Amino acid sequence: MKDTFSEQAVSFTVSGHSLFGILSIPEVKPRAAVVIVVGGPQYRVGSHRQFTLLARHLAKQGILALRFDYTGMGYSQGIAKNFYEVDDDIKAAVDFISSHDCELSEIYVWGLCDAASAIAFTAYTDDRINGVILLNPWVRNEVSHSKAILKNYYRDRLFSVEVWKQLLCSPGKIVNAFISIGNIIIKIIKARTKTPIEDKHQEISLADREENIAEAMFKGLTNFNGNICLILSGKDLVADEFKQVLNENNWLQEEKNMAKTVVHHVEVADHTFSSRQWRAMVEQITSDFVCSR
Repeated sequence: MKDTFSEQAVSFTVSGHSLFGILSIPEVKPRAAVVIVVGGPQYRVGSHRQFTLLARHLAKQGILALRFDYTGMGYSQGIAKNFYEVDDDIKAAVDFISSHDCELSEIYVWGLCDAASAIAFTAYTDDRINGVILLNPWVRNEVSHSKAILKNYYRDRLFSVEVWKQLLCSPGKIVNAFISIGNIIIKIIKARTKTPIEDKHQEISLADREENIAEAMFKGLTNFNGNICLILSGKDLVADEFKQVLNENNWLQEEKNMAKTVVHHVEVADHTFSSRQWRAMVEQITSDFVCSR
């Protein structure tokens, strides 16, 4: 396959506002397309030009790629939205890429952090979406955040000789450390359990998303009939929180969810996959996932 592609500025409309993006078009006739959903607050280029480089990599692999600005972000018009209310933006992007090439056989949606969460909320409502690629999804609440800090910050420091040397030289630091740990444990104990989303087939409301983001996400992913690719960093608190919630609710242990989900761990990567090596790994995992379906 030739390592060539072209790019084109495009726009589509959501609620009377024009949203702008860049379409990366392969030289060969594409079979599949990837819509890159941009988390906020940022625009279609991405941290370390990640979205630009990903779209171009996909186009070189014969995959059509669209990256666009949410309502109110980048060049797009309107008032900026929270990530849990961008369903219309995602649907409009899928509409656009479907109409741009009516012969596409598969459409995938890709997102990092809160964009991954936004995709999880709404992908199940659109049968045109064959798969989702979710990187370090945002599931933060007070309990998950506190548990992740205890597990991934204080646990490592507890067994660090250098940390104990510093603490023993300053008794005040020991007191402050235990006060900090105590406060985190109290937060976990006092945290109230959110009202569960009882009907798995009921639409995921904005209230569900705001009050219990993790449960709303997993409800959406359970109802999604396509394939799921999770890419998780090893050096990221957001990813640690997601892993914590994933393990606690046993979502991946259910046969239906296990059958449609593949999980990739990039153990040394940070939240945004900031090095060339980590970005290349994400690009390869993404194109392999799309091309193997």
